[in-house]
Amino acid sequence: MKTIFTILTALVVVAAAHPNPGCTPATYGCAKNPSTGVDGWQVCDVTHKWVYAGDCPPKTHCHFLEANGSPYCIP
Repeated sequence: MKTIFTILTALVVVAAAHPNPGCTPATYGCAKNPSTGVDGWQVCDVTHKWVYAGDCPPKTHCHFLEANGSPYCIP
């Protein structure tokens, strides 16, 4: 029982260290390039922050597909 209590206490401490994460690591989303305004995608890093990951090709825009949690560049 003491071991379970210790583990639960450790989990609470870890959760408190990240009280309100901005995003879930290894998730993706659509975004605008902060430098050019071009449509593209972003990825959530291990620090729970969105990082711009790439531009969509010309004449396309980013569309997020909820079914699989992935962004796609479509015409």
